[in-house]
Amino acid sequence: MRYASDPIHFPSSARASSVETVNGRPTIHIDGTPYPPMVYSLTDVPSGRWSWEELPQHNIARFCEKGIQLVQLDISLQHIWKEDGSFDLSLARHQIAGVLEVCPSANVIFRFHVRAPLWWLKAHPEEWVVYSDTDYIDEQSYGLLRIIEHDNNPVRRVSMASRLWRDEITIQFKRFLKEFSVTPESRALVGIQVANGVYGEWHNWGFFDHEPDVSAPMTAAFQEWLKEKYGNVDTLREAWGKPNADFSTARAPSTEERRTDGIFRDPKKQAAVVDFYDCMHQVTAENIIHFAETVKETWPRPIIVGTFYGYYFSCFGRHAAGGHLQLQRVLACDAIDYLSGPQAYEPEAIELGDPYRSRSLIDSVRMHGKLWLDEMDCEPKNPILKDADYEERVQQSVADVRRNTAFSLTKGMGLWYYDFNVSGVDLDNYTHPLSGSQGNWDHPVILHEIERLRELQTAFAKRPHSSMADVLMVYDTDSFYYTASLVNSDPVSPALLDHLTLAAFRSGVIFDTIHLDDLPKVDLSRYRVVAFCNTFATRSEEREWIAQNVATDGRHLLWFYAPGFIDQSSQTASLQHVSKLSGITLKQISLAHSPEIQLGDSFESQSSYTLSESPISPLFAAEDYEADTLATFKSTGDTAIARKTKPNHTSWFISLPSKETEPFRSILQHCGAHSYGEPDAVFYGGSGMLVMHTLTGGPREIRLPNREPVQLDLPAGPATVILDSETGEVLLNKYGVDREELIENYSS
Repeated sequence: MRYASDPIHFPSSARASSVETVNGRPTIHIDGTPYPPMVYSLTDVPSGRWSWEELPQHNIARFCEKGIQLVQLDISLQHIWKEDGSFDLSLARHQIAGVLEVCPSANVIFRFHVRAPLWWLKAHPEEWVVYSDTDYIDEQSYGLLRIIEHDNNPVRRVSMASRLWRDEITIQFKRFLKEFSVTPESRALVGIQVANGVYGEWHNWGFFDHEPDVSAPMTAAFQEWLKEKYGNVDTLREAWGKPNADFSTARAPSTEERRTDGIFRDPKKQAAVVDFYDCMHQVTAENIIHFAETVKETWPRPIIVGTFYGYYFSCFGRHAAGGHLQLQRVLACDAIDYLSGPQAYEPEAIELGDPYRSRSLIDSVRMHGKLWLDEMDCEPKNPILKDADYEERVQQSVADVRRNTAFSLTKGMGLWYYDFNVSGVDLDNYTHPLSGSQGNWDHPVILHEIERLRELQTAFAKRPHSSMADVLMVYDTDSFYYTASLVNSDPVSPALLDHLTLAAFRSGVIFDTIHLDDLPKVDLSRYRVVAFCNTFATRSEEREWIAQNVATDGRHLLWFYAPGFIDQSSQTASLQHVSKLSGITLKQISLAHSPEIQLGDSFESQSSYTLSESPISPLFAAEDYEADTLATFKSTGDTAIARKTKPNHTSWFISLPSKETEPFRSILQHCGAHSYGEPDAVFYGGSGMLVMHTLTGGPREIRLPNREPVQLDLPAGPATVILDSETGEVLLNKYGVDREELIENYSS
């Protein structure tokens, strides 16, 4: 450990950084040298956010010793730009100096919050976000607060659409970039992640439970956006079906206007609502791109720029209100090198035995040459030597860290280890500080495991990245403009996003996820199954391309709920669109109660399932004499799941998804998707690695394609095994460390 009195060794020259694609992986380069995409990150929580303090320095040093030399730190204009106009760089300089004191070779990434300082916020109430369904709540204004304190409540924040905020913040942000770039500390700065919105993650303020944003700034932005889209008032009136519509009177829709009669909004009658949501998400994307370009244009040397964006899974059904629906636009921005986001939190994504997974469509992210960094913020519980169950806790921690890290690595991506415990936060209940003096990762066994995973990533980065998936799951973002957006008003979309992927993990298969727009970029030859999940809004050219290029080669196409129901080319909604796209003749049915689907004997379980406690509308059933009936609506006998074999492909229609593993698991088996093992294990595969995670351990058989099965005899309890996907060799085969070995090897 170094001490503050020791001299700080700044880099002899300023470092240049970039993200370049190497062997199919977006790869961090610093002065031309590739670095593993593994980062140690402090949080913005007081008592653990400043790098020069004793406990943060201890953990930075421990990670540095294990070869993790990328460190992320928070900083905000609140810390720099003062109300009297003065500018203070000292805290930003100290943040980097604190890292270099204990790890001179470290490379620093600033998570830079471009939100307005509190004094600016208070001075400009006309720029505040306004919620359509609630008034502001008062915030705690005393004590030592986080940068992002209270963010996800209906609080007073600057609207994303405020041009005054953006213009004035840009001036000060440029000033910071210019002045800081000539300091000695700046030589170690290799990245800036621009942050704003809820928790810095570019969600609209208060989006979790409330409806933003009907403020004057958003109204002005909406009016300007409409002028650019429609050009003249006659075109606007025709599109909205409102003879009195005008650019000058257009307003953000009220909560009542955002309601829908069923799952879908009428694309004609509610065109104004569709336009508003589109505009609101475009505004957010424009801000991200603007600040990313500001960094690239102002910083005097090559630097990596990132942002929180691209959240898709585990967004709590709030995509339209505050999700990230302009993914393609952000991915197209050359100034952005990486996207990031916390791991998925639900359903069943955190506990041992669950499939850890990313929040984004990261196969699409990689196709665009962008790096994805998972924020791993569900840390293992540190084993303590005095615990009677010490060995068991060690085994659990190793299985946890290995599972989580390996997911990112098999996708050719990276992550950061987020350290809440440095700040003394009790992650179980958030009510009182923890005793002790360690971070969440500060245990020799855990750190040793992270070191081994870094070495594994470095070795396998020399191989070309490839996926082991033979199942492709296709998703869309435009569909959320047309589906019910108020809280708990759409039970279908969350089931198709979160529960369907969970069912795929529970089926023993390996699958990829992509955005519908990226389907033409995919090498489809590897996929036996293509599942169209929430592709409710399509264009004529997309449907034609799918018919010519996807519905071929004996492939199985799975169509869920209402594929293509909204024709974006004509802005019409029709059952005929669904029948034509799926290739199965359908009819609309109406049930006054919750639909219950009875599975037939083609499924492993002949049980029934429901999706919601209330009716679902619209609701479609197959009515095609050439199709096989595999499941029915229990109350009417209408076909709920149908399969139709065609000369060059097989088409499946699934009227409603389930929140359980069935029927998806049986459908994948019928389609011939490769199962790597028993359904109580989770598998990841890619970049030359095959990963199995199990809660129970014991004897295991892993079925590699075209090879003899790999037989393993694991100890009872949680285990994560990493194999070479080509040879079947076990790469990491140690599942725990006993107490005596720990004392012998790590006592120093």
